[in-house]
Amino acid sequence: MDLNKIYLGDCLDLMKDIPDKSIDLVLTDPPYNINIAKWDKIDNYVEWCKQWILECQRVLKDNGSFYFWHNDMAQIKDLMTMIESDTNFIYKQFIVWNKRYKASKNYGFLNGYVEIGGLRNYQKMAEYCLYYTFQDDTGLTKIMGDCVYPVRDYIRGEIIRAKGKIVLKEINQVLGTATNGGGIASACLSEDKTVPAVMTKEHYLKIRDWLNSGKEYEYLRKEYEDLRKEYEDLRYTFNNQKTHHSVWEYEIAPKIGHCTPKPVNLIKNILEHSSKEGQTILDPFVGSGTTAIACHDLKRNFICIEKEPKYHEIACKRYEQHKAQLSLF
Repeated sequence: MDLNKIYLGDCLDLMKDIPDKSIDLVLTDPPYNINIAKWDKIDNYVEWCKQWILECQRVLKDNGSFYFWHNDMAQIKDLMTMIESDTNFIYKQFIVWNKRYKASKNYGFLNGYVEIGGLRNYQKMAEYCLYYTFQDDTGLTKIMGDCVYPVRDYIRGEIIRAKGKIVLKEINQVLGTATNGGGIASACLSEDKTVPAVMTKEHYLKIRDWLNSGKEYEYLRKEYEDLRKEYEDLRYTFNNQKTHHSVWEYEIAPKIGHCTPKPVNLIKNILEHSSKEGQTILDPFVGSGTTAIACHDLKRNFICIEKEPKYHEIACKRYEQHKAQLSLF
């Protein structure tokens, strides 16, 4: 499928044309099955969600991330149970979009809903976003065999090549750390470690200087940043921002012909946390086109899909108008 295009059709059909492990981030706002429109009432809802979520799993890279929105906790419970039992996704966070906060332009308007008499429950003023990856908290477990072990083995091999053997106590002396045979040397270089630590640049350069002392430079020729980049690129992307807590405050977006649009800045926040410039984002339920606009502004590529012809037309028109407006400046 071509990049930076909004496709009309059923995502279950169109996603079949997306190659395996080619997407960096899936970010989407699917039907909630709460009957707010004809398209929002789906038989066998959890099974239907399972089908498109498994397709998202197939097309996502091993270091990819998956975000989806919802607002019905009973159905969220069922979806989380299904995802845990039937997919490879690992739960990361439950994000709350708080729509009623004091600085909001809609604060007084929303208060009117809260104060309606006769309510027998708390008024809902939030939506929820579920965040998943394929990796654990550090992102290390899944990539050990691909990178962390080879980095360790490269350093071990260079020490053995230069010195004939590895003496942990001697290496700790070089590093200026504990000399009892454990310490940094053991954490980073021992073959007995199930989860070896990644050596810091400072320690790496100390070992390089030690191996090459008194001779022409020969050992540990690879630059530390090259080793580190390979290691980092295999982990899931997470760029810490000032907004990296789990409760977000954003204004409600204008409807723009769609009944449930998301604010552009809210979507940008996810893109800035879990993707990089030039990466490819998939939104199988793009609605009014917000994801396409956010991707364009942040220099991400996108593949967006919308089944409803009315919304597809709105999304395409909105996206083209946004690009044209930006080009004026």
